[in-house]
Parts: sequence; C-alpha cells; structure tokens
Amino acid sequence: MPAVSAVSAAPLPAPPRTLGTGLLLVVLVVAFEAMAVGTVLPRVASELQGLSLYGWASSAFLLSSLFGAVLGGVLSDRRGLAWGAGFSLAVFAAGLLVGGLAPTMLVFVLGRLIQGLGAGGLGALPFAVVTAHYPEAQRARMLAAVASAWLLPALVGPLVASLIADTWSWRAVFWGLVPLLALIAPLCLWPLRGPAPRVGEGSGGAGLLRPALGLALAAGALVEGLRSPGPLGAGLVGLGGAGVVLTARHLFPAGLLRFAGGLPTALAVRGLAAFALLGANSFLPLALHELRGLSLTAAGWVLSLGGATWTLGSWAQAQAERRWGPGSRPLRVRVGLGLMATGLLASALAVLGGLPLWAVYPSWVLACFGMGVGYNSNSLYALAAAPPGESGRLSGQLANIEVLMVAVAAGVGGALIARLPLERAFALAFAVTLLAAVLGWLAAGRLRRTS
Repeated sequence: MPAVSAVSAAPLPAPPRTLGTGLLLVVLVVAFEAMAVGTVLPRVASELQGLSLYGWASSAFLLSSLFGAVLGGVLSDRRGLAWGAGFSLAVFAAGLLVGGLAPTMLVFVLGRLIQGLGAGGLGALPFAVVTAHYPEAQRARMLAAVASAWLLPALVGPLVASLIADTWSWRAVFWGLVPLLALIAPLCLWPLRGPAPRVGEGSGGAGLLRPALGLALAAGALVEGLRSPGPLGAGLVGLGGAGVVLTARHLFPAGLLRFAGGLPTALAVRGLAAFALLGANSFLPLALHELRGLSLTAAGWVLSLGGATWTLGSWAQAQAERRWGPGSRPLRVRVGLGLMATGLLASALAVLGGLPLWAVYPSWVLACFGMGVGYNSNSLYALAAAPPGESGRLSGQLANIEVLMVAVAAGVGGALIARLPLERAFALAFAVTLLAAVLGWLAAGRLRRTS
C-alpha cells in the first residue's frame, strides 16, 4: 500500500460554524443517552417486570448499531451526508419514543434495538463529516472537540438521569430527548445539503447491507454463546465466531486479521484498543465494589475521571498534530497505546490487591489519557486513507470494528464472571484485556509514516 495521502488534492472550503455546532450537539445528546441508560435500566426492568430481558436491553442496542453504522455510511455515500444523518437522527428519535412509551420489557428492548440502529449511524457520522468538510489541518482539532462532547455527559449524565427518574419518571430520560433532537437537527443537516456524491468504485453500495446484517446476527450468537453454559453455548460460539469471520471479510479491507499495514492495521489497532479499554471499563466498577469494597458511587468516580482524561488526551494529540504534523501519527499511536497498556496493568494490580487501592485512580487516568492520544491519532491516520467518495463507508468501518470488539469483550467478561469465582474471573478478564492492549501496541508498529 502506498504512503497515505489526503482524500482529495483540492483544498476544502471552510465549513460553516453551524455544522460544527450542530454536529457536537448531536454527539452530546447521543452521549447523554448512552451514559444515562445504565442508571435507569434497573428501574425499567423492575417496573416492567422484565429482569430476564435485562441483558438484552444493552445487547440489542449494541448489535443493531453494527448494522446502523453501515446503513448510515451507505446512505451517506450514495445520497449525501444529509440523507445519512437525517435517517439516523429520525430512527434514533423513534427508538427513544418507543423505549420511553414501552408498556412491557419486550417493547422496551425493541425500542433499544431501534435506538441502536440510529445511534450506529450517528456514531459514524463525525468521521464522515470531518473527512468530507474539514481540511487536513482542522481534523485533529475537530475530533478532539467531538471527544470533548462526551465529557459533560460522562460527568453529569448518570446524576441527571437519576434525578429525572426520582422526581418524574425514567420514561422522561428517553422521550424527553426527542424535542431537543428536533431543535438541533437542522443545525447539523442544513450545512450538509448538496448534490449526491459520485459513489466510488469500491464503495460496495447496498451490497454491504447483507454482510452487515450477518455480522450483527453472528456477533449476537457469539455473545449469547459466551454467556450460555453447556453444548448450546459452545455451538453458538462456534457458529457465531465463524459467522463473524466470514461476514467481516466483506465489510473490512483485506489483511485486517494479519495486520497488513496501512488502513487494515489502523482498523485492527482501533478494535484491539476498544476491546482493551472499553472492555475493562465494563467490569471495572463491579470489580472495585466486589473485591475492594468500594461503593458504586466511588467506583463511578473512577470512570468519570477516566472520561475526563480521555478528552484531555484527545486535545493533547491535537496539539501534537499541529506541532509535528501527520507524519507523527504512527508514533503517537504507539505512545498512546503504550500508556494505555501500562495504566491497565497498574489498574488491574490495584483492583486485585497487588497495589494499594488508591493507585487505581492515577492508573485509570493514565490508561484513559493514553487512549485519548492513541485512539484519535489512529482515527486521523485512517481518515487520511479514505478513497474519494468512500468516507461514509470508512466511517462505518471505524464504528463497526469498535462496536464489534466491545461486544465481544463484554461477552467474554460476562461469561467469566458468571462461571468462575469472582477474584479468578476478574483476574482472567483483566488478563484478556491486557493481551488485547499489548497486541494493539505491537500492531501499531506496522502503521507507516504518512507523507
């Protein structure tokens, strides 16, 4: 693969300010919903008497977002970004209404599935917008701003959701966001209007939708198999794993599994980093509570500090991009992932008793800061490799590899916790995420210096 070049030689005009404002507000709403739902989900299951479907309330969202990211990318490449963004916003709002008005837990799970379909496209949207509308010199800053839009929801989302549920109803956490989306959607959609782009030869168009649906179904079988004991679970793991490998070949560039340099390696690094940090993030509060006696509120503060320093790392890499240019991206990815792996190791030792409990705070801060540096630097590298007319497809690939690996990480962690004594389960879960972090760091060495 040749050295990565810009998507287009022609300079891009300065994007309107309303585009950046609208995009960040959309990300803010999606981030608030993502942070708030975990707080109110136990109340939803209790009121709707649906504890047996508790797990699927999260899994349905996550797996449908796999398909939603590809669908939004295909619409963006074939009809224009305004079409892709408008469709994703409408579907996400519909899912919020269904979930907020759900009379039963089954209908609530259906609402979560619809939300995920829209959220998948919205999660991929910033990458497509940044690629298509922002010049190379402004991309790092804009991606850092997108990361910052997650900071406020990470800090106050659970508290605000809890207050709304206590003083009013958990339903307002969902349908209450719909009027807000209606107000901010025009700020994002209006600047994206324009003629439909000329679809690149390799974009694949609607042909990507079938393998994307297959990937979501296969990943669902894999996750359910990891959670299910006995022959049925083993069979689902085998079928789901084979299905993931087969369908991924149609959705991701060749050479992904063998770290074939350039874009395939960038996607592999993104997936491994997501598996490592976001996988550990899913069980860290429970481990602190069960093994070290930390209250859930105190454990939540660990995650809030991590979210803040992830944003700080994103801004640090933006400053590094401005000072040293695109050629420093591969080095920044390796440095960031090295810090992340070191922080994960220290966090695991603090949780398991090898280090004092207080050490988990600076350790997790270090891991998340490294993630902010490495993750966004890797995203910039991947965005620069998008062929003309395929920014929508690449945005779907970036979102899908993350969601897929986080879903698998959650399945592995959940299976270990369900089947083994807690101390052993958490030790193995940390070991698996650390292995992914080290593999990501090694794979980042195959990223080639950009010109």
